[in-house]
Amino acid sequence: MKEDRLDLLLNALFEESLGEDERAELNALLASAPQSRGRYRRVAAIHSALARKAASPSFFEAPAAAGSKVTAFPKRRLAIAAVAAVAMLAAGISIMLLQSRGPVANVLETQSVAWAEGSAAPSSGRLPVAVPLEFTRGFVRLGFPSGANVTLEAPCRFRLDEKEALSVLHGRASVHTPHGAEGFRIDTPGGRFVDLGTEFGLAVGSDGSTPVVLTEVFKGEVNIEATNTRLTIGESRALVREEGKPKLLAALDESPVMLVNHLEGLPGSASTEGNLALGKPVFSPGYCTRPHGSVFPPDNLTDGRLNDSGVPGDWSFWLAPDGESGEFTVDLLQSETIGRVSLQNTNNRGNDDRGTESFVLLGSLDNKTFFPLTDGKLPRITDGKGSEFPFIDFSFAPVESRYVKLVVTSHYRHPKRPIDHPCQGGGLNEIRIFAE
Repeated sequence: MKEDRLDLLLNALFEESLGEDERAELNALLASAPQSRGRYRRVAAIHSALARKAASPSFFEAPAAAGSKVTAFPKRRLAIAAVAAVAMLAAGISIMLLQSRGPVANVLETQSVAWAEGSAAPSSGRLPVAVPLEFTRGFVRLGFPSGANVTLEAPCRFRLDEKEALSVLHGRASVHTPHGAEGFRIDTPGGRFVDLGTEFGLAVGSDGSTPVVLTEVFKGEVNIEATNTRLTIGESRALVREEGKPKLLAALDESPVMLVNHLEGLPGSASTEGNLALGKPVFSPGYCTRPHGSVFPPDNLTDGRLNDSGVPGDWSFWLAPDGESGEFTVDLLQSETIGRVSLQNTNNRGNDDRGTESFVLLGSLDNKTFFPLTDGKLPRITDGKGSEFPFIDFSFAPVESRYVKLVVTSHYRHPKRPIDHPCQGGGLNEIRIFAE
């Protein structure tokens, strides 16, 4: 039988003699016709079977067309051919085949999204396959053919792997799979989570050296493959690595694992227009830190993330050291006219053992001599996880200042713990500074 051009190119692929121009030609043929892709899969399956069994004959053994640069496929190279086929599939053709199968997932909704520099920025429609994506602010909601949907919260790095599979490398995800969509999976650096017809949340972070993944089941069941554990409604765990082995913890550094279900609705996004503090450096004499990514540095105060969000190693709020009320200073980088601050309190992710009660606010031009701006009190955050925490405004006579220092003079404690319990202290989620 005289081989057609596709057979010749596939033959060269399996013999590892495919040149760059021929490789491009083969890719174009596979992208343009379903029949070509079907032929490729059948040929790859045949050669894989030959490599395993060394029994079935190959139709590539017919003589090559006269003058062709591609020779017949010799039996002694069957194993190499199978490996080459698999390598080629993994290196590039698999991406092309996935892209051509039809919709794998769509961007259903975005809210206040800021995509990272260099990342694709899909605002709606089809999501690219096997392409790393990253956004630094906002929310992205994805829909899958089975009816599953996933809401991602920034800062987030993720990748669509295939139908009903998503990799979340960093960030938060809320997952819903309706009846019939069981088996949807989320891959993380800490392991795979398989949905068994449910709603659950993930927070994918790090303790600085190893991954830390928090999960909570809102409805149904989820399977954690790393520990072969099933969680049911209301259960939550932290997946960490200790002595090189995966381990599930019921609490993360004395704090229960609690996640927000963003499937029930996305929080509003308050305007940041005119906020002189956004993204500015913040320094403090100290902040709360514990193992497993429970770190709460002062630069969280100007990152624009609200409502005690974040993941291990990347939380959105500042906490003073245990037992201390604490203080911090925002550097506006240049002298500015300021006349109002807006503060969002924290309750440490619903643990209700931290937060600012009263404070004094000071200004300075040189970070040496400070003058009073105002003082006040903040209400306790009582609504718990998933709610929008209020911003409280404090105005004062406009003044020139580069540095703004907030000193916490009293803080909230857990109402049922003794006054000397170590897990208490000052804290704040966000500070905004305005000209007026």
